[in-house]
Amino acid sequence: MYHSSNLQFQSREIGFSARPGETLFVQGDPCAKILRLRTGVARAVDYSLNGFRQVMAFFFPGDVLGFPLAAEQRYSVEAVSELSFTVHSPMGWATKPSCAGNQELQALDAIWREEKAFIARGLMLGRAGSMTRIGAFLAYAIRHLPAEDDIYDFPLPQSDIASYLATSPETVCRMFRQLREMEVIAIPRKDRLQVLDRHKLGRIAEGLWQ
Repeated sequence: MYHSSNLQFQSREIGFSARPGETLFVQGDPCAKILRLRTGVARAVDYSLNGFRQVMAFFFPGDVLGFPLAAEQRYSVEAVSELSFTVHSPMGWATKPSCAGNQELQALDAIWREEKAFIARGLMLGRAGSMTRIGAFLAYAIRHLPAEDDIYDFPLPQSDIASYLATSPETVCRMFRQLREMEVIAIPRKDRLQVLDRHKLGRIAEGLWQ
């Protein structure tokens, strides 16, 4: 697990890294640090009292996590892939930011990006049908993932995607297979995804594929 209990927060950025599966902070912890992702993908996870695990959001390079919008962290954050990130002090963000000054505007933008990651999931779950939800998720994810020649780094496990979309891993696997058969995507290797037909993927995401 990533720890920063002995970290002396400073104004300059300090770089850290995390391996896949490492926990960056735990739901219920005091809001003691703000993280800005440089590279990699992280997930927000909610654990219920009976231990049920729900993936609530994914975060991508440039996203900021852990703003003290409450006294405690509202969710746990885990590394999906190799991460690099910077750690910042929450000092100064505990009060409501005003609209005056560039720093406050940057804070508002960062808070909006954090909240938008959760809103995105709600919008996807509101779509009818597993294929439409999978298409919407892929269209969303590839906007944030690094790519070369339409081949994207895609470290997201199908089990995480299933939890995020409130479905089963078997359904996700079946929908991915169907998208490959439709020549919308290809999976050249386990952690890569190639988009063969971006227009068709967009229509699937809007429920217009049948």
